[in-house]
Amino acid sequence: MSSVTAGSDGSGSVPETARVRHGGSGPSPSLAVVEAIAELVGVAPADLREEGVVLYDYVDPDALNALVTDRSDADVDVSLIVAGYEVRVGPDSAVARRSGN
Repeated sequence: MSSVTAGSDGSGSVPETARVRHGGSGPSPSLAVVEAIAELVGVAPADLREEGVVLYDYVDPDALNALVTDRSDADVDVSLIVAGYEVRVGPDSAVARRSGN
């Protein structure tokens, strides 16, 4: 089961960032990205396609998983833009943030 941690700008509105831990018994890094963006959009991960967000349009999920999973160093940090969301994937979590654009 994944865990989503959302942060807001303090106004009580929709969250500005969402963090999803991956690995272990949690989701793969690519699925963590999908879950984090879905949290910001306010839909279930399976419904992101209906919102026009398809991760594969931006990055190969298998390549992302291979790059991040089971790294012996903890310095892995992948940054990308997915459908206007800034995403950073580290060794244990994916963080999505609304783009300032």
